[in-house]
Amino acid sequence: MRSAVHTGAATAALMAGVALAAGCAADDGGGGDGGASDAPSQEQGAGQGPSPESAAEGGMDGVWESTVDDSDYTTLTVLGEDVRTDGDAACSGTLDPADSGPAATIELDCPDTESRSGSAELNAEGDHLIVNWDGTDGFPEAFARTDEEPVIEG
Repeated sequence: MRSAVHTGAATAALMAGVALAAGCAADDGGGGDGGASDAPSQEQGAGQGPSPESAAEGGMDGVWESTVDDSDYTTLTVLGEDVRTDGDAACSGTLDPADSGPAATIELDCPDTESRSGSAELNAEGDHLIVNWDGTDGFPEAFARTDEEPVIEG
């Protein structure tokens, strides 16, 4: 009985060591993904996400591609307070950032369709813009950030 207890304790210790080593080895790739040092600290504003007006820090400025297959909008371009959509509904509009946090209101003026508005919010990583269009029964539309530079003419 005594050796079974010692063997069980030794096995548990060995398994804990293997799990710990596996976790460290997964971070040895140099990519920096998932390491404890990558986690935001309280000083960095953990959980707040980027602000809409800070384009240099991953704000809303950019060209965003819809992740919805049958969306009216192929892309959503944001540059400051100006917005443009391309796709089945090509619209121009404005972005009104919230007083604080990573949210804003989008107002679109679409010449061939009904004008549309919605609330937009950046995810914590700043790589997806989630838009809740008014009148869509609460189904949000996600847009993924592209590498394109935003340009809005006229």
